[in-house]
Amino acid sequence: MDSRRVDPDLTAQRATDDPQARLFDFSLIVIVKAIACALALALGFRAVSDDDFARVTIAQTFAHQPVFDPSGTSWLPFPFWITGSTMLVAGRSLLTARIVSFVLGLISAAIVGAAAFRLTNHRRGALLGAIFAAVFPWSVRLGVATVPELLTAALGVFALSTLADPNPRTRCLASLGLVCATLSRYDVWPLAAAFAAYTFYDLVRSDKQLPKQRFFLGAAMVLAVAGPALWIAWNHISRGNAFDSLDRVAAYRRALGTSDDGAVMRFFAYPIAMIQHEPELFGALGILLALGQTAKLRPLAREAWRSYQRPLVVALLQLAFLSVAMIKDGAPTHHPERALLVHLLLCALLVGNLAAALLPKADRIVRFVAFGAATSVLITSLFVVRRWFRGDDFAVRQDEVATGLFVRSTLPEGEKILVDVVDYGYFAFVAAFSRPEHAILDRNLDPRQPQVGSSFQNLETLRLKVDEAHVRWIVVNLSSPVVKNLGVPLFTQGKFGVWNERAWR
Repeated sequence: MDSRRVDPDLTAQRATDDPQARLFDFSLIVIVKAIACALALALGFRAVSDDDFARVTIAQTFAHQPVFDPSGTSWLPFPFWITGSTMLVAGRSLLTARIVSFVLGLISAAIVGAAAFRLTNHRRGALLGAIFAAVFPWSVRLGVATVPELLTAALGVFALSTLADPNPRTRCLASLGLVCATLSRYDVWPLAAAFAAYTFYDLVRSDKQLPKQRFFLGAAMVLAVAGPALWIAWNHISRGNAFDSLDRVAAYRRALGTSDDGAVMRFFAYPIAMIQHEPELFGALGILLALGQTAKLRPLAREAWRSYQRPLVVALLQLAFLSVAMIKDGAPTHHPERALLVHLLLCALLVGNLAAALLPKADRIVRFVAFGAATSVLITSLFVVRRWFRGDDFAVRQDEVATGLFVRSTLPEGEKILVDVVDYGYFAFVAAFSRPEHAILDRNLDPRQPQVGSSFQNLETLRLKVDEAHVRWIVVNLSSPVVKNLGVPLFTQGKFGVWNERAWR
């Protein structure tokens, strides 16, 4: 970088190689993340959707019987390898899964911090951006939920940060993270492809690189796409269709019939979701970008943008790819903003960088106007945007979890229980029960499969089902018709009850 173009006061604030200073920075980032996540848990947040509990049950199954493809469906395997392997040591409880998620949330914050210091090369801006990235609402939620989005996005952001770094070894290290990320979430596949393309460009454009440097760049290019290649090959070998997983995602979305919106609305669904769910972040970015257009601050803003050029190009390509996939039913079925966490994290880092670079150099009147605009954005987002678009339908499932914990402590080892399946909340019960192989589901709610009636309509059909399933215990939704014939339950929690075989014999 040309030091003549950098403000001397900012240069004095650059991140140093002092181990103590760097340790302090990363410790602060992790502590702030831990406090934010602990606060979310204290306020009652546990899960984004029933998928969170479904993932726990798959990890529990992996711990019981490890296989390469734990889900056997469209879900990628790496998150189950991590949580399931931990369960092999620490036990298969829901608590174990939540502790793993909490720890991975802290690790993710540190990874984003490492990306911040690479992108900004400015200690104050990097630290501020990393803290912003650790505390905006979706970052906090995904730091405790038992889903892989935050770690996946953190690895993606770190990989993008190395595109502005001439060090081939760092690029190669980042590509190892992309292997984990691409085996966790499909939405990072286009990001990995663009990363590989940029790396190939860097490999062929310069003839001044040493053979070792060219080797690391070549390895980075291959590793970046190794995850998708491995998964496609696995689908071809095991299922006879290289893109079977992607076909399943599209088929499931079409079966749900989740949206009647036209192609145009679907195409813009992702950017709308980003702004709708994190209005404060984008409001702050807009204010800082406006500040950067003033004659005095324009050179500083340009310098702050410089290292973000490649990452933002890749992020926009990913956004375009996901938007097209949304039109073709190849996108997530709910909470689309989760798939855009890379963009949100990059936005937070850029806000921190611009704030540190511009605000200290702005005139007093400019800072006053910026403060007023920020206050207006905050008030509008809190009392208008977030209230008007209050669509966060998170999975609480406290009753299901409490019922599952009771059954876990009551049923003898090896005993099975028949589960009254009314909605996808049964995953929370099974996750808390911790023995999914002993939870017999009454029916399958997959909209792609033919639907069958419940066995809990009357005592006769229930008896036939328990004899067929060889169970002596049942957990029943108290709204099911058969409840009036079962007598007093052994346990009730909310709308659920537990009976043993004496109730129907």
